[in-house]
Amino acid sequence: MPQDLTIAVLTDVHGNAQAAEAVITDIYRCQPDLIVNLGDQVWGQANPEQALALQRALGAVEVRGNNDERLMLPLDQLSLAHLRLQGWLAERLPLSERIRLANLPLTALIAEGTVLAAHGTPASPWDSLILGWDGQTYWHRTEQEIQDRLHVADQVEVVLVGHMHRAAVRELEGRLLVSVGAVSYQNDGDPRARWALLTRRQGRWAVEQRQVAYDHQAAATWLLSNQPVDPSEAQLHLQSVTDFFQ
Repeated sequence: MPQDLTIAVLTDVHGNAQAAEAVITDIYRCQPDLIVNLGDQVWGQANPEQALALQRALGAVEVRGNNDERLMLPLDQLSLAHLRLQGWLAERLPLSERIRLANLPLTALIAEGTVLAAHGTPASPWDSLILGWDGQTYWHRTEQEIQDRLHVADQVEVVLVGHMHRAAVRELEGRLLVSVGAVSYQNDGDPRARWALLTRRQGRWAVEQRQVAYDHQAAATWLLSNQPVDPSEAQLHLQSVTDFFQ
């Protein structure tokens, strides 16, 4: 395994082509050795067809997000809002792609097994590893809560997760845990798109959480011009939600 390594990590594009394009441009500028996509690629209405094409072209290592699973969930397992969005996406995205995304692996081991990628936790894309969220407030999970959700091999030095739409980094028993900021739907009052640059230099890992400006007005305009089943999503692109930590 090479001593030096650079890994670009993106997550939670949620069908936002404008944000995805800005992030991918920044990723290529950094010339990573490898790109990892942590899931929730298309569950959104700001040009999901183009967002999917952009992500497919990356040749990234991919894992499954909870909303990737929603693409193919039985109708009786969906809320009315999710049922409508599933149908809207089915009209726009090939069945083969929806099946592929819904069946991506839960985890991926890269860098000869030293880095593990997952969407939520190694066991579930619906759970969260570093941060918790009750619908109104984030909290930092305790070390015990994290350990209960971790269960990784001893050789894993870094764990990469998404799902929380919030960047965070923890070190636990010599292991680097990274919650990667989302490409779409920011939850910290800053509408810029996010991704993470993971580097190993002289055997030591470090992470840079990057923020990229993009035309969120264009994302909202595209959404509203294409018969959305949930027009309120446009507001999530226009004004980032600000929340609080316990």
